[in-house]
Amino acid sequence: MVTTIRVLALDIDGVLTDGTASLSESGDEDKRFCFQDLDAVTQAKRAGLTVALVTGEDTPSVDRLMRRFNCDLVRRGVKEKLLALEGLARELNLRLDEFCYVGDGDRDASALRHVGLGLAPLNATRSAKAAAHRILSKSGGAGAVAEAFGLIRQIHMLEENASVLEKDMYAIAKNSLEAHQRLLDLSLPTLVKIMQAFVRTIRSGNKILLFGNGGSAADAQHVAGELVGRFLRESEPWPVIALTTDTSILTAVGNDWEFADVFARQVRALAKPGDLVAGISTSGRSANVIRGLQAGRAKGAATIGFTGVSGGSLAEHVDLCFRAPADSTPRIQELHLLAWHTICEMVERELLRTV
Repeated sequence: MVTTIRVLALDIDGVLTDGTASLSESGDEDKRFCFQDLDAVTQAKRAGLTVALVTGEDTPSVDRLMRRFNCDLVRRGVKEKLLALEGLARELNLRLDEFCYVGDGDRDASALRHVGLGLAPLNATRSAKAAAHRILSKSGGAGAVAEAFGLIRQIHMLEENASVLEKDMYAIAKNSLEAHQRLLDLSLPTLVKIMQAFVRTIRSGNKILLFGNGGSAADAQHVAGELVGRFLRESEPWPVIALTTDTSILTAVGNDWEFADVFARQVRALAKPGDLVAGISTSGRSANVIRGLQAGRAKGAATIGFTGVSGGSLAEHVDLCFRAPADSTPRIQELHLLAWHTICEMVERELLRTV
């Protein structure tokens, strides 16, 4: 986790400048830099950051750059940049994790690892890039410093907006709790019937097939894992299969026929009368889920659907349908998880009942 950045420390050659130099008519060494980076340093100082230059060189060009960029702090002639930064941290009474350092060379690698935010420009050496927390899209002397300041500003804005973010997160959580309350008020009779269907199917020696896409695929696998493995208590495994896990079948059917058939073809192969086929679709409109349910009915299996409050067309193809009382995908998925956990716990309790 990046703490508040208070210091922007910059290597000179290859970061503040493009790493090349030329000689003026007077014999002075001139280094090329980007005016966008010059503006960024000014903005960084206005934003309250301390800007420091760190370089292994000790030439008049360092003094000229220091004056041009109006930097009060400079560590020159120090090849090991971590030592330079540690000295700056002591002088400023700060921790290294409050530093952002931008370095491009092998000798910068150690410093990049130890600061709060280590950045390497696009033209950095391999070891510097490997040590950096992030590789910039700009090269040294061509906007890397401006990009670095932009990242720091984003971090600061995120910290400054913490109270607003907290309110937004509260609203999201409150919305979820309200949806959970609607499930308690409206959905328990349906969930009881689905739980009973699970128990009847397993007790009669038949199997349960589950499928869905994306997060719903994860739910199908989750439920299969709970009942083939265990939920809360030790038991024999029960015959529950997620049709979302065999990549060879999914890719073969999707490639040779169409993706809408990936579940239907498996149901046709595996389902028989007395089985239970459960399709999960938050929208209720997933073509492959609907075709899978249609195939289940054609094979004489019972069918169950999990969807959102609208139900889509999925509800027309199932014997029992749990419509999560919510209309946004995240809330629907949260309610699906609660419903599945409730069903699994009750199925396990019922199947292990001794009296």
